This record gives sequence, C-alpha cells and structure tokens, in this order.
Amino acid sequence: MAPRRAFQVEGEWWLPGREGRRVTGTLRFDPEFGAELRLIGAFRGILDGGELTERRGTITVTHSRESIERDGTYPRILGVAGGKPYTLEDCVQTQAVRHLMNGGAAEAINVRQIYQGAHFEGDEPPSGNAVSVDLRYLTHWVGRPAIGESYISASATMSNAESVTLQAEPLDDEIVRLKSGARLRLTHSVRVSGDQITRRSLAQRFYFRIDTSDVEPSSDLIQRISDLQDLVSIAAGRTAEIDGLRLWHPDVAVRADDHVYPQPVQFFVQWNNRDTSQTPGSMRLNDLYFTYEQFGGIDGVGRWLDGVEPYRSALGRVVASRYAKSMFTSDRFLNCAAALESFDKAKNKSGNFRDRMQRCTDLAGEPFQDLVHDIDAWIQVVKGHRNDIAHGTQVKQTSSAQFFLARSLYWLFVLCLLREVQAPDAVFDRIQKHPDFLFLGPRVQAAAQIG
Repeated sequence: MAPRRAFQVEGEWWLPGREGRRVTGTLRFDPEFGAELRLIGAFRGILDGGELTERRGTITVTHSRESIERDGTYPRILGVAGGKPYTLEDCVQTQAVRHLMNGGAAEAINVRQIYQGAHFEGDEPPSGNAVSVDLRYLTHWVGRPAIGESYISASATMSNAESVTLQAEPLDDEIVRLKSGARLRLTHSVRVSGDQITRRSLAQRFYFRIDTSDVEPSSDLIQRISDLQDLVSIAAGRTAEIDGLRLWHPDVAVRADDHVYPQPVQFFVQWNNRDTSQTPGSMRLNDLYFTYEQFGGIDGVGRWLDGVEPYRSALGRVVASRYAKSMFTSDRFLNCAAALESFDKAKNKSGNFRDRMQRCTDLAGEPFQDLVHDIDAWIQVVKGHRNDIAHGTQVKQTSSAQFFLARSLYWLFVLCLLREVQAPDAVFDRIQKHPDFLFLGPRVQAAAQIG
C-alpha cells in the first residue's frame, strides 16, 4: 500500500439524483492541507432553493438564511475522473460566483472525505466488509527482517564488491479472530524498486487488515483502525500516521472468467493525528517502548482490539494529546486526567477523584510505583493541580512541572489499559527500563515535591 501523496484529477461531478446535471471540475488533495473541488460551473442555479414570487410579470427570488446555508452545503458529491468513480463526503462551498445575465458560474468546495473507486448512492452511508491500513512504524514495531544480503569481495571494506546478492521472501499472514467475529490479519509484502540500470532495491512493509462478516459503515471500520493506530503510536513513542487506507465492499468487484475480483476503494482524508517527529518514517528499534513479539504477536493485538472498545474515546484523547504538535500543557493535563476518570468510571460507579486515581495506580502496579515513588503525594499534587486549572485559579506549579505531571498521567492511563488487555509482563519490563521512562521519573518526583 503506497503512502498517501498529493494528487489532482479533472473530471465530471454531480449531486446524487442529478446525474443529468454534470459539472466539470478539478479535485485536489494534499495530506497536509486537505481536499478541494473547483468547479467550472455550479451544481445549483441562482434560482434554485429560493422562494419565487411573481408580480406584474416580474419574478422575485427571496433567499433566507436557511436556504443560503443549504445552498452551499453538499453532504455528498459523485463524480468520475481518470476513469475512476469518486464519492466525496461532507462538502461545504467556500467560494461561489454566479452571473444571472450570462449564466457563468464557478464554485470552490471544501471536501472532507474522498472515496476513490466507488459510488455510494442516495442516503447510503459509505460502507464495506473489510479495511486495510498502512501504519507508519508498524514495520519497525513488528521488527521481522525478511531482507537478506550477501557479498563476495576481495577487500575488507566492501567498497568494490565483486558480487552482491539481495534476497527477500514474503512472510505468511498472521490471523486472529476477534470477539465480534471479525478477522484481524497482519500481512507482509516485499517490493522491488529502481530503474534496473543505475539502481535496484528491496523494501518490506507490514499492514493490518480487518474483515467483517457483514457490511458495516466505514466510520465503524475506521474506528477499529484508530485503535490499531493508537497501539502502534504508544509502542513507537511517535504518531503512527496513516500512510494509506483502503476499504472493500462486496458490490465493488470485477467479474471475469467466472471469477469475482474485489477492488479496493481508496480512502483519503486530512488526518488529525500526524507524525511530527524529526525523522518521519525512520527510527531505531531500541527506541520502541515494547515490541510486537513482547506484546504477544497477533493474539496480543486481538486482545487489544477486543479490550479497548469501551475506552476508545478516552484512548483517542490521551494519545492525541501526547503527540499533538501544538496543545497547551494544561489541556494535555486535563485530557489525561479526564481519561483516567472515564476509565475508572467504566469499572466503578462510585468514588471521588482521589479514589479513582488510587484504583488506577493500584492497577498500573510496579512500573508506575517506580515512576513516582510516593503515590499518595503524587495524587495530592495532581488533584490540587487539576482543581486549579478547572476552576481558573492561579496554578501553583511551573509550566515544566505541569508538563511532567501530564506525562505521568499519560503513562498511568497507558499502563492501566495495558493491564486491562492482559499485556504480557515483558511489555511492562521493557517500558520500565526504557531510557525516556527512566528520564521521566526524577522529574515527576520533583514536580510532585517527592523526595
């Protein structure tokens, strides 16, 4: 699955149920800036949507605020460009020029979601029975080298090798059945690139695929992908940005020679969770907080998907606040504190903030105990800090102390969730010995005035 790249296509576009009124336009997508459709023409005429009145042969068109807003809102746009069908979702007009006298018109429309490869008609929500995702750092996390090399050289430096051989063999899929009946698959692929004259290279990637027994809304499928993204982000210590996402629908297929060949529907959107690291897509394996094998392989990932669903909203907030490029430290702190409260409320109906933090620290166990040393003192400082921020009073902690306290709340939530999904002891041992976790401990203790 190729990484997402910017693209531009020209085609014909229309509103559902109005295929006879096609408008020429150009669709542009950029992973950083989103998508825009520019039309040479307009979907609706200047008389559409208004209230028409006639008096003495003169027609008057009156537009209300509601009709103007409705006129510039397009829940769905269909099109064909480059021989491929497109469905554009959640579209809003940003510019419009219409001339009543000469009939000229143009529109600029912001597009939130693009489905390339299928038309979803009427009010049918975009849907599918399978989804696959290419997550940045997933290959690093899995960490299985399938590419080998050998040299024959007369020199010890290998600078002028007489013979170089690269070899790669795709690995078998790993599959686990989820409680919902869906099937999670980890797939490995090997690719060859280069012009065969000056350059030749091998590359490997892993990606996840989820197959469901029934057709489901794409939003539900993408939520499961988000859970996988959060897992890899936690393990990598970076945002595992989505580099490619595809859906499958049983009606989107090519039939030939008495066989049915399902065709993927490419999904494009400006993702909120972006990789802001200094070396995007490249990292050392020693930087991982834990590995795929330590997590229990595909069975561990299956337990993660089954276990985090009740905490999905809280999980998304915590991971997003941890890796967001620009967010106030106080917001990071409150997001993590609220997520921990939400986590405990899902398990225990009663209790105040202190009770909930105490139960969470008990669940997190030894790694968190080693991080903060004095649990009671840490809870007291965090509680006071939370109340100060929430009530708008002067915060007693410095901004650096606030930052480290927020980071400790992040790790408390992560450790609790890892316990909830029965992560192996090797995961907690690796986290506890990670250089960044060891670096954090004394700073959290100083922020909580422990020691």
